[in-house]
Order: sequence, then structure tokens, then C-alpha cells
Amino acid sequence: MRLCGQHPYYRDAVPKDAEPKYAETPEPSRYPEAGPGSVAHFGSRLLAFLIDGALADLIAIIVGGGYHTNDRQTLSVLIAFLLIELVFVAAAGQTPGMRVAGIAVLREDRSGRPKLRWVLLRTLLLATVAPALVIDQDGRAMHDRAAGTVMLRVR
Repeated sequence: MRLCGQHPYYRDAVPKDAEPKYAETPEPSRYPEAGPGSVAHFGSRLLAFLIDGALADLIAIIVGGGYHTNDRQTLSVLIAFLLIELVFVAAAGQTPGMRVAGIAVLREDRSGRPKLRWVLLRTLLLATVAPALVIDQDGRAMHDRAAGTVMLRVR
């Protein structure tokens, strides 16, 4: 019985002096693996999202005069959530939920809060939901990459 590498067709297919090609290793992350300054992990992002979502729901109930089971309630919650995101990230670099979770949004180079136009872009992209679910090798979500921001742990 011949093994695949012993068959003349396979043996002659690759020159003997050819070196195997390996996939390039990704460049190392610019952020620490853990602790303050590291990219926020899924758990802390989820906690911040749940807190901000509950706050947005409460705002929509108060503004809408009670809870309604229609599209108006859904739209009110979405608008409240996006406004929380826009106003708090632009003003303080973190939403109430992010503050509780110990994370904040900073410029990619960690030089401070992002400018309003980048927060607006980040918020508009966040409204489509999909970019928040797609992350790169550093753990940054697509909407953060597009806006030149990063969500880091602050404690």
C-alpha cells in the first residue's frame, strides 16, 4: 500500500527545495492583555449594553406616557438608547452602563475622548447593530475601528 506522498505524481508535484508557506502571524496587539488599558471584553460590553438598554427603556416609558406594545415604543427605546450613547460618550467618554462596567471610549491612540463627529459616526454605525458584533484581532468592534476609537477598561 502506497501513502499519498510516495506516489510519483505527488512526490514530483512540489520541488524538493521549496519551503512551506505559512500564514503570516498577526501583528501583536497595541493594548495590554488584561487590566486597565486593555480592550473591553464581551462581558463588560454586554453589562454596559444591558444597563444602557434598561435606562433607554425607562426613558421611553416616561416620555411616552407608559409602556406600549407597538412600534412607537420600540422606536422610542432605540432613539433613547442612541441619544444616551451620543450624549454621554461625547460629554464624558462613557455611558452610565459603561461607567458601571468600568469601561470607556477613547481615541485609538488613547489621547482622550473622541471628537463629536467621530462619536456621531460611531453612534450611527452602532444603530445598525451588525458592526458591534464584528470584532478584529485586538477585540475592537467594527464601529470603533471606523470611528478611530477603542473601548478600554478603566479599572
